[in-house]
Amino acid sequence: MKKFGFQIILLLVVILSALFFFKTQSPISNSLIPQQTVVRNLTINNTLFKVEIADTKEKRAQGLGGREKLADDEGMLFIFEKEGKYAFWMRGMKFAIDFIWIKRNVVVDLTSDVKAPLPDQAEESLPKYSPKVEVDQVLEVSAGTINRLNIKEGDTIKLE
Repeated sequence: MKKFGFQIILLLVVILSALFFFKTQSPISNSLIPQQTVVRNLTINNTLFKVEIADTKEKRAQGLGGREKLADDEGMLFIFEKEGKYAFWMRGMKFAIDFIWIKRNVVVDLTSDVKAPLPDQAEESLPKYSPKVEVDQVLEVSAGTINRLNIKEGDTIKLE
């Protein structure tokens, strides 16, 4: 009977320890738990976009790769902890995009109509795209958006 009681107590300790461990872990630090997609509103030149936020290493690595298309009022906003000249490539992309390079909520550079890679193009041959100055955010939108909305350096964005 003593052995059975000890096993029950040990099992309870293990269960409580596991509950405590998973309760205190943040979703960002626990890579076994899928991270939820966050969508926010972003405005440029009085145009509202619904943007998916890429603010973790995993989300930034995936980006828009593998998707079939992006609606005219959609985008992906990459948010970085510190300013830098971050390089992007088109690995896994199936459609062309525009890059809007942002620093402190001001457009500081633009890269228009970046084509998707050819189906048989090797990853090592993919070009990398980066801004001319350091940025803390990068907005990817459908190709042609920069020209359609007359987005230019100096424009401001508002993220809600």
